[in-house]
Amino acid sequence: LTSYYVVIMTDRGDAAAADVEASRVNIFLHAENTRIFQTDQLDRRLPVTVVTGHLGSGKTTLLRHILTNRSNLRIAAAINDFAELNIDRNLVKHVNNGAERIMELSNGCVCCHLLDDLKDAVFKLLEAGGDVDTDTVNYLVVETSGVTDPMSVVRTLDAKFGKTYRARLDAVVTVVDSDQFLHSPLPSAEAVAQLTAADVVLMNKVDLLNDDAQCDLVEGRIRAYNSSAEVYRTVRSTIPLHKILDVSPADTNKGNGDGAIIPITHEQTSIPFYVSSTGGSLRREGSSLINRTANDSHLRGKSKGYNSLSVKLDKLPLSLLKLQQFVTSPQVQKLARMKGVLWIRGISEYRCVLHLSGRGRLGFELDGRWSGPPSSELAFIGSDIDTAYLEQAFSDCCVFDDEDQSTTRDDQFIHSLSQSQSFDIINHESKESDDCITYFRIGSKPYGYTEDQIERDFRIDTNAMNLDLADAVNASVANEEGRKAFLAHTEIHDETGRRRVVLCYAGGEPANNLELLSEEARNVLATHFRNVSDCRCGK
Repeated sequence: LTSYYVVIMTDRGDAAAADVEASRVNIFLHAENTRIFQTDQLDRRLPVTVVTGHLGSGKTTLLRHILTNRSNLRIAAAINDFAELNIDRNLVKHVNNGAERIMELSNGCVCCHLLDDLKDAVFKLLEAGGDVDTDTVNYLVVETSGVTDPMSVVRTLDAKFGKTYRARLDAVVTVVDSDQFLHSPLPSAEAVAQLTAADVVLMNKVDLLNDDAQCDLVEGRIRAYNSSAEVYRTVRSTIPLHKILDVSPADTNKGNGDGAIIPITHEQTSIPFYVSSTGGSLRREGSSLINRTANDSHLRGKSKGYNSLSVKLDKLPLSLLKLQQFVTSPQVQKLARMKGVLWIRGISEYRCVLHLSGRGRLGFELDGRWSGPPSSELAFIGSDIDTAYLEQAFSDCCVFDDEDQSTTRDDQFIHSLSQSQSFDIINHESKESDDCITYFRIGSKPYGYTEDQIERDFRIDTNAMNLDLADAVNASVANEEGRKAFLAHTEIHDETGRRRVVLCYAGGEPANNLELLSEEARNVLATHFRNVSDCRCGK
């Protein structure tokens, strides 16, 4: 089953009061830009960008990037998820820019009966009067599920009559997992359909490739399926918005691209975007403009049948030790996709986002504090998955009252960690007195400097250094013996009140692999200290 939602993003969040005041100051400037300088009052259609891509390619990351960096744009986000629990909707809703309202559509596949729901959702966004109400919403981003052929959505939005006739398709953006694409010589039929429909292709996760030669190889394979699309190489789906939305950043000297001169005001804090009044600058002949029949997407590649499982646990928090053993198990590593928001003991004040994609690569991040009752929601997607095992094994990750987890620590591993030149053990008492978690950080021992000296004298962000280590460990693939590593992190405040990112050791092997940790730590240290010529001893 799939879920499909529309989220309207407005200026809310921690800076809500400041945003309101800024809106009051600039109310007349906004009216001038949206009304007086509008070059074509009759063509006020709602611009739409469709974001598509295979499972785990980075579509939701791209959507979150758009909403975080949208400046003055008022963006509605329509989200379609393959799993019964719409994890993507959960993640997008929790972006700092809060949601004004959410329109939930029926479950199903976006390429069949959900098209009627998409039409209804677009119609509802446009039904306020005869013109598009651009003061409420001036852009729509549609994120399809990873197993969808986007051409049905394209045809719907390109319709010249019906409920979507006042919507204007600006671009189809396809996100590609470069590492997965490199190691999968024959993409699925869905992946091929997504590529051939693209106006813009984001070659995402290029940081996981070894060199430019591999990047060139992946780009060459992409262009074999679509030679006319614009291809951009990205990390974490980060890209300037005007490359994927038909907008232009304002130039105070040259205007907004449609002839409007942008006044300079003392209140302006960020450069606004201006939506093209006509569209069409991103559409490419031969990509999404191809008039394909409904069955053309199955002519190349092999279609894979996926099924999904969604599990929600809201009674007890998860044990980090059990969780890391679960997510590194062979049954989980063979999944096509896994994603969720977790409630973990020892890190329980934070929403912990966990996901798996590509060749069993994991990702872990903190997504702010809980704003309501905590719970754990995890969705699994794959071919012929053992749903009974996954549901039971995930449920068994909970912390039960009659367990003594302090006995699970490997004191020898902790001793080796403390003796390592790469790490420092952090003496910090958890609010939950969770004896089974040991906190540690990348140390400064190899260079002889204290953390204060590193941050003050060399301007090195030690928190970013530790996050980079966690990302590197989690993004690693299983070794020849099938051992996969996983590393969680959290935030604490030291004795001076400074925020510190700390890494979490919960015990056990192979989830925490000292050899891999040390190797990745050396790489991270070398990267961050690349401009430090000498250690403190002068060598």
